[in-house]
Amino acid sequence: MTTAKNLMNAMDTALDTARAEYRNAVLALATDEERKHEASNRQPANVDSIHHARTRVIALDAAREELARVIEEGASLSSTS
Repeated sequence: MTTAKNLMNAMDTALDTARAEYRNAVLALATDEERKHEASNRQPANVDSIHHARTRVIALDAAREELARVIEEGASLSSTS
């Protein structure tokens, strides 16, 4: 049976993983930018991975907040899917 504690732990783990992914993307972007030479033809920063990682953090943080609200309200923890 799924418990509130197990669900919150799973969300915490997913959020921690997403934050680590975001942190790594930030460091990779900063490193790439540092390697570029200052020039008028400098290529734009590739922000795709950092955008994806940040979106995951935002979504998982919101999902964790909603799960906490559901648990606090005492709603059923069984999935409807």
